Amino acid sequence: MAGSTVGLAAQSADYAIVGEVGDAVEQGEAVLSRSTAVLGSSAEVARVPIADGRFRFEGEVTDDMGRVSLSVRDADDNSKGSAQFILEPGEIRISHAGRVAGFAASGGPYNDKVVSVWWNSEEYQAVLADYAEVMDAKADLEEGPEREALTEEAVRLYNELNGIRGAALRKVALADGDPLASIFAIEMGGLGRTEALNRLDQLRATELLPATVAAMRSRIETGIRMSDTAKTVQVGSEVKDFSAPGIDGETYHLGDALADNEILLIEFWASWCGPCRTEVPTLKAAVEQYGERGFDIFAFSLDDDREDWVEASDEDGITWINTSDLGAYDSPVPAQFGVLAIPMNVLVDSDGVILAKYIRGEDLLAKLDELLGDV
Repeated sequence: MAGSTVGLAAQSADYAIVGEVGDAVEQGEAVLSRSTAVLGSSAEVARVPIADGRFRFEGEVTDDMGRVSLSVRDADDNSKGSAQFILEPGEIRISHAGRVAGFAASGGPYNDKVVSVWWNSEEYQAVLADYAEVMDAKADLEEGPEREALTEEAVRLYNELNGIRGAALRKVALADGDPLASIFAIEMGGLGRTEALNRLDQLRATELLPATVAAMRSRIETGIRMSDTAKTVQVGSEVKDFSAPGIDGETYHLGDALADNEILLIEFWASWCGPCRTEVPTLKAAVEQYGERGFDIFAFSLDDDREDWVEASDEDGITWINTSDLGAYDSPVPAQFGVLAIPMNVLVDSDGVILAKYIRGEDLLAKLDELLGDV
């Protein structure tokens, strides 16, 4: 079995991804991307236009197969959702399964084994139908007890969906007989942390899919280190000093920024992080309202490309300390803070003691008013 799967993974073969999504997006773009070895980062594989709700990718699987993500964007470049599946030889079909269910992929032997096995199950589809019904009912209600009850039920059903998916992927990841299916199930989250690394060793996975598995191992190992560190970076603990190059070429020291301010927000972001950039207007408002009272921001970008970092900083009009060593998640700076995903931040006092973590939007402004409102 292992010998035959090596041959399938190593040879080059054609793939086609065919989309029929007219009920969701008539005109726009479909973007195919794949995770890199850097935790939280992805690289674009290809993009094609959507015309009359249809699109088509064609290419060769010349490297290792593996998980990809296909995002759908409308004519105004708004994201309308995405689907994850295995890029493999043959035809893969993308359809729109509904407002709540989003986009779904089907086709290909490994997608059948790793994705369709849970997506098409009666259990998953039944819970998905209940979830869609609750979400539709919730959308028609004003804030109040009834809407809050539906929100709680939606969270319960969403967690149940994730549980069904996770159990199915775990079963495939641990099953004997098809090492590639197990590897793909691990890549899609069937196993985590040390258990995932041990299973990859058992499968001799590096021999089967060298590039895919090397990148996966790097992400998992980084995630383990970050997770362990994150447990120590909590409210009441003290951050360690660090230095980083600014976008202007100067070197900035966290200690200097702490000495110059009463309250400092250490903000981790990147040009490719949509939620990070959506937060910029709030950060500007915070600086405008509290900058003269002793508040400032010390940003660190997890970009690995200077052009992308500079372009995003210019577009967003960032005026605060803006640093990066272009090491992304491999940099010692996010590792020091246990940054598992962005956006992430910590609010600290002048001694570097953490006052809040993951504080955003109105919560940030309210906290600053509490700390600096009477200054």
